Amino acid sequence: MKRKWGITIAILVAVVLIPTGALWLWGRPREHVSLPTADTKPAEVVRKYVRALNERDYDACKRLGIGDGGDPYASWYTLHGPQVRDLRIERVSRSAAGPAAARYNYDSGLRPWHQVVIVSTIQTQVNFTGSGEVNAGNSWSYELVRQASTQPWRIYSAGSP
Repeated sequence: MKRKWGITIAILVAVVLIPTGALWLWGRPREHVSLPTADTKPAEVVRKYVRALNERDYDACKRLGIGDGGDPYASWYTLHGPQVRDLRIERVSRSAAGPAAARYNYDSGLRPWHQVVIVSTIQTQVNFTGSGEVNAGNSWSYELVRQASTQPWRIYSAGSP
């Protein structure tokens, strides 16, 4: 009887641990993306974010953002994480003071920031809704903020323009 229980427990452990381990191996970052420095241009910050997203380095994505600005809402257990393909930077706005950017973008959350930049892109998005849907040639913009030129840019928000 003890042997039968041992076999049953071993089978249950295998049924749970093997798929969980495989999912963890699949979901871990393919590469760790370094964070930008104060000298990194806003367009390059967006490129780093997209690279981190594509490499499943979701921790770097979150650290590239302010609050949930860089949060891809994905984790190691996300089978088909969001990806960006064919990223093309269309335009980088001039740096604006937070109060001016808040008025222009109708977002009072920008008011406390000293520098705000908008990076407009065209990109193909895959799995952004959790499905296999592909949004080719999608217009997408990133609002980047910082308090001083000695600080790196961080993503405040992202979305359709």
